[in-house]
Amino acid sequence: MNSWIRTLLAGAMMATSLSVSPVSAAEPAQSLRDAREQAPAGIIGLWKVDLVASTYKGAKPQAAIRSFAYTEDGKILVSFTTLTASGALTSGHWAAQVDGTPGIEYHSTAGGLAYNVVSLRKVDDATLSLTVTRHGKVDLQATYKISPDGKTLTYSYDGNILIYRPWNLLS
Repeated sequence: MNSWIRTLLAGAMMATSLSVSPVSAAEPAQSLRDAREQAPAGIIGLWKVDLVASTYKGAKPQAAIRSFAYTEDGKILVSFTTLTASGALTSGHWAAQVDGTPGIEYHSTAGGLAYNVVSLRKVDDATLSLTVTRHGKVDLQATYKISPDGKTLTYSYDGNILIYRPWNLLS
């Protein structure tokens, strides 16, 4: 094998084993505007709904959990599971930038098909605004607001006010 082919193959193998940073070498560090910089402090983690403190316009679920995490490409990943009042278990997840760039929501009721389009924007240091569209029309406007002490996450939409508390799986 020619030396230039060996060099080309070695370079390709090295390139595939390198981790990719969300900031290119040409970009200054301050230009990075992903969720890790924009999300409210303390939102990342597991949250369990406090049914007594929450206000629902319709039937209250039996239980609900929500998790927030970061993705490799600088988005917030939100996963949720609800045990409805009738005993049905529903779940879903979506990932979105905090700059309003649309993301896709997948929901258990839709199987593997895209269910909604979501977009997330930072309102202030404690609040995120969520817009959910279905079939090109706004279906839901909501907010997530974390308390200053980080012990309450309020999810508000359509007159519903869901109060979430940090959830420790070990307790």
